[in-house]
Amino acid sequence: MINESKFFKTLRYVFLILSAAFVVVPIVPTIFTALKTGAEYQATSVMSPPSNWLNTYNFTYALKAGTLLPSLGTTLIILAISLIFSVNFACMTSFVLQRFNFKLKGLIMALYTATMFIPVVTTQVVVFRIMYYIGLVGNIGSLIILYSGTSIVDIYIVINILNSIPKDLDEAALLDGAGYFKIYFNIVFPLLKPAIATLAVIKGIGIYNDFYVPNLYLIGNSRTLTIALYKFFRGQSTPFEVMSAAVLMATIPVVIMFLFAQNYIYNGLAGAVKS
Repeated sequence: MINESKFFKTLRYVFLILSAAFVVVPIVPTIFTALKTGAEYQATSVMSPPSNWLNTYNFTYALKAGTLLPSLGTTLIILAISLIFSVNFACMTSFVLQRFNFKLKGLIMALYTATMFIPVVTTQVVVFRIMYYIGLVGNIGSLIILYSGTSIVDIYIVINILNSIPKDLDEAALLDGAGYFKIYFNIVFPLLKPAIATLAVIKGIGIYNDFYVPNLYLIGNSRTLTIALYKFFRGQSTPFEVMSAAVLMATIPVVIMFLFAQNYIYNGLAGAVKS
C-alpha cells in the first residue's frame, strides 16, 4: 500500500471537490429555475433558491405544451427493442470470438476495430439511401435497426467477463450432451449480468440522448424526446423556467436506470479496464 503524504491527500480531495463542482454547479441553477415562477425568475439570481419548493406549474405546463409524454413513449419503445437486439448481438458475437478459434477470427476483430475510426457522419448518405429504398425513412424501424448494432467496445466488455467464466463449464456441459446453444443460454448468458447491465446503461444513455439520427430519419409526427425538446425550446415564447422543468423531467429516466444498475456497471467497467 502506498503511503500518501498529507499534501497529496489534501490535493486529491481538492481535485475531487472541484470535479464534483463542475458537474453539480450547472444542475443546481436548473433545479432552482424549474421551481420558480416567471416573475420570481426575472427578479432573482439563478443561484437563488425558489420561494416555493413545491411549485409544479412549470412541469405540468411543459408536459402539456411540449408533448413530452408521447415522445417519451416513442423513445422508450425504440430504446427497449434496440437494447434487446444490441445487447444480445454483443453477447453472442463475443461468445463466438472468445470461445472458438477459426480462420477469419482475426479479420472479424480487425473489421470491428476499424469501425471505431470511421466517422458516423461519413456513412450516413449511403445508410440513408438504403433506409429510403426499403421504405423505413419516417419510421421508428429505421432507428431500431441502426441502434441494434454492436461495436468493438461492447465486445471487449463482454469478452472480459467471458474470460472469468471457465471453459470447463462448457466442456462439462458438452459431456452431458448439451449443445452450444444450450450452453450459451443456460450457463454463460446468466453469468454475463455485469456486462449486460454495463452495455444497457452505456448504450441506453446514448440512444436516449441521441438527436442526430432521429432528426434525420423521423419525418412527420413521430418524435423522440430529444426532438420534442428541441422543437419545444425553439419556440421563442417558451419561458426559460418551463424549459428547465422539461430538461429535469427528461433526465429522470436516465438517473433511475443508472441507480438501479450502478453496481453492475462498476463491475463491468472495472473488468474492462483490467483486460
